[in-house]
Amino acid sequence: MQGSQFRNGVRRAAARGFTMAELMAVVAIVGILATIATASVKKYIATSKASEAGHEIAAIKFAQEDYYGQTMHYLDVSTNLTSPSSFYPANPKPGQAKMNFAGTGDGAAKWQELGVAMGAPTYFVYATKAGAAGTAPTATGSDITVTNWPTTSNKAWYVVKALADLDGDGVNTVFITGSFTGEIYSANN
Repeated sequence: MQGSQFRNGVRRAAARGFTMAELMAVVAIVGILATIATASVKKYIATSKASEAGHEIAAIKFAQEDYYGQTMHYLDVSTNLTSPSSFYPANPKPGQAKMNFAGTGDGAAKWQELGVAMGAPTYFVYATKAGAAGTAPTATGSDITVTNWPTTSNKAWYVVKALADLDGDGVNTVFITGSFTGEIYSANN
């Protein structure tokens, strides 16, 4: 019996540890997995925030159609679809902080007249313009390009736009639709 295997009659296990290369490989793999997980979670959060716009745009479209059914015209609520001050609610950081869809701000009384009341605070800010038959629907603005936007409409029309900076990079996620389309167009989402 050799002294290295037995000591006082008890077998001793050989001491074995991890090499530096093995530890570095494990750290690298964990880092890669953490990066993938972080990116996936950020994308999931942005997607869940963006789903708000679809629901609220549908509510605004419903309110415009209901208003038309009662008055035979759509309600022109917002000043325009390009100026941040024309959007409601007056949120200085849309996408970064939620705001109640209530209170003062551009068109607050008209939003109430339209009958739009969001049930919860919103990340996005919203605007809606309307016009009479024979007029050109409001331009989409430079933050979104829609190739088949009509230049004139033979019926009364409305446009609904939502925007928010969901990831804090200074670029707004934009959604837009109108009475003349069943689609919701988006950019930067």
